[in-house]
Amino acid sequence: MTPGELLSLAAKSCVDAAGLLRSTPLDVAPKGTFDQVSNVDLAVEEFLRAALTAGAPGSAVVGEELGASTARVTWYVDPIDGTRNFVRGLPLSCLSVAAAVEGELVAGCVLDPFRDELFTGAVDVPFEVRSTGLTITPGTSPRPLVLTDIPLPGSPYRGELELLASLLSVADVRRVYSTALSLAWVAAGRADAAANLGVHPWDVAAGAVLVRSAGGSFTEIGVDGFVAGRGEIVGWLRERLEGIVS
Repeated sequence: MTPGELLSLAAKSCVDAAGLLRSTPLDVAPKGTFDQVSNVDLAVEEFLRAALTAGAPGSAVVGEELGASTARVTWYVDPIDGTRNFVRGLPLSCLSVAAAVEGELVAGCVLDPFRDELFTGAVDVPFEVRSTGLTITPGTSPRPLVLTDIPLPGSPYRGELELLASLLSVADVRRVYSTALSLAWVAAGRADAAANLGVHPWDVAAGAVLVRSAGGSFTEIGVDGFVAGRGEIVGWLRERLEGIVS
């Protein structure tokens, strides 16, 4: 399958899976000290696994909730990125699916079910936003806008609070607690950069594709961090995050 075909399958699967958010009564359980999982997470991931592997026979899935395996075509699935927001009714979460071929990310989509916005992009497929809600062409500001959840509770890194204080002196900052949604917004030009530590492959795979397909950069930092976006603030963030993880 081409990157475009993989993208079409990912996007259709996300749109179909979003129906489960409305039809599944919510039940929540703890997952570790600082995290949660809901039955909706599990139902959506189960649906996405079935739809993606049926549409691309022989493919495999790396998912947040139900385990990981790899193949020539591997899907990265986050059924609800921003579960802690979702279970509180905060409209800051999304479904996220990316496709990798031979280890290279080639297609990604992020679906915001609250705003009915679908962000898509792939190798040789331009970034696109499909929205049925209010959309505003992003304007400019003398200060860059950065999306970050640093510092996260339980982080093993030192210096994160100092980084946040320094960042506030040079940029406007928003804490979204949905990495995939943050990256989609960077791709759409609503923010200049996003940066986080403590992330997993399913958190960033789709967003990395979106940012790159929109002409921005996505750089991994250490084993669980990244910086993505456009402009001088990206280099500023990369230098400081590299200092923290080292």
